[in-house]
Amino acid sequence: MLLSFASPYFLTSTNLFDVLRQSTFVLIIALGSTFVIMTGGIDLSVGAILGLSAGVTSVILLQTGGSTVLGVTGGLLAGMLCGLVNGLLITRLRVTDFISTLATLSVFRGILYMMTDGVPFAKFSNPTFSFLGRGMVGPVPFPVIITVFLFLLLSYLLNQMPFGRHVLATGSNREAARLSGVQTDRIKLGVYVISGACCAIAGILLGSRLSSVPPDLGQGYELSAIAAVVIGGTALSGGRGSVSGTVLGAIMIAMISNGLILLNVDPFYQFVVNGVLIVVAVAVNRSRQS
Repeated sequence: MLLSFASPYFLTSTNLFDVLRQSTFVLIIALGSTFVIMTGGIDLSVGAILGLSAGVTSVILLQTGGSTVLGVTGGLLAGMLCGLVNGLLITRLRVTDFISTLATLSVFRGILYMMTDGVPFAKFSNPTFSFLGRGMVGPVPFPVIITVFLFLLLSYLLNQMPFGRHVLATGSNREAARLSGVQTDRIKLGVYVISGACCAIAGILLGSRLSSVPPDLGQGYELSAIAAVVIGGTALSGGRGSVSGTVLGAIMIAMISNGLILLNVDPFYQFVVNGVLIVVAVAVNRSRQS
């Protein structure tokens, strides 16, 4: 509301669609991260998975003469494989979520740097692939439609399927859930694969929109995704949260960022704002629980 008074351009339809388009990439990652955090875990490698998946997609497009189907399939599988690696490190080697994903962040990012030799991939796009990130269906950007579909799918998975109840049970008390028959290791594997798939989708859409994959693509998205999840009401300790809350959190962050740009505020202040928002959201959640 304050931003609408501060800038006359904030509530225009064009600007609001820009906000939705800008929020889609972080939101898609955050939707996957919501499941991870609801189990009491954390995924610090989401930005690196996004970049690596986009890199794999671009390589396949270059080597197959622009096959969008093969490129998208390869990128999606790469993201899911990265998520599976995270899950196996946590459930098989019993390395904590924080350390595992901190390590794979470096590994996945390093692989992308080796693939690109530090030079962005380019000239891989074609009209079909470009439509994924830039296309419009009427007045609605195509990435927004993909995001809505993912939201509905993950909402159904969380609220209507046993998997969703097991995710919350694992986050509430993993040992109690295991003793009651929940296969907690499989749940942990599942949420990290979901997170990897969401990162891959975001990476494919972002690569399509930019028509380029720099080696640092997705860097810094970890903070924004975690901020969206926490602001949306998901407890960092696990056991509580919703994908609808994450959507609101991601849109809130995008609106604040957009408002700062319209007010000609240095965009680097957004990092400060995200950090403050996380602290405030966690403090509010703690006060509600006490």
